Amino acid sequence: MGKDNYSRSEDLKNKLNSFISSFTEEDKNYFDSLSKEQLLGLKKALAYINNYLTLKTTLAMGKWIAKYFKLSRKEEDDLLKKIDEIKPNTNGYDIELKNHLKVIVEIKCIIPINNGNSFGAAQRNAILDDALKLIKGKKRSIPNTEQYIKIIGLLDVGEKTDNAIEELVNPMGKIRSKNQISQDRRNIIKKLVVVDNSIKPNDLTTEYIYLKRIQID
Repeated sequence: MGKDNYSRSEDLKNKLNSFISSFTEEDKNYFDSLSKEQLLGLKKALAYINNYLTLKTTLAMGKWIAKYFKLSRKEEDDLLKKIDEIKPNTNGYDIELKNHLKVIVEIKCIIPINNGNSFGAAQRNAILDDALKLIKGKKRSIPNTEQYIKIIGLLDVGEKTDNAIEELVNPMGKIRSKNQISQDRRNIIKKLVVVDNSIKPNDLTTEYIYLKRIQID
């Protein structure tokens, strides 16, 4: 279908039918047969899936933290248990370590838009807003984060994630908006550092926000 003949309905139909067929292994037109109640049920199920994906990514980050910072087995078990006990949308950071090791983490299960190599504007802003929260603190959990190592865990979907992160930390052009939020987002980019295999625990400081790609099983 040419660009001028694009049909949103046909596009959505093909994507939905393809997705459901991947589970049922039946080539059917689900798009036209789903009732309103079933569509609303799917919408609720997607919220559960998003929460589960975030949980899996957060647990994977917890395991990485345990290995990277050489936590004891008990410390790792306690961390993973604490992560599993946190309810969705609870105030605070996704991971909080407050004892001898002070680490706070925000998790973002973001896939570059349109199967592409960059984050969309809303995705980019969500990451930068989390970076700002890591710097500014949260009143109901940790109001002062000066002594904490700050990390944003990003779901790793391969090369596309790598490209999107590279574009995030190396933006092109100048920001046009004089809005304070936009300026804050622009300025926080200077404090983003990507964690790779060359960066050791002793290299981390409380001054920066570290971006860590996290793969899930």
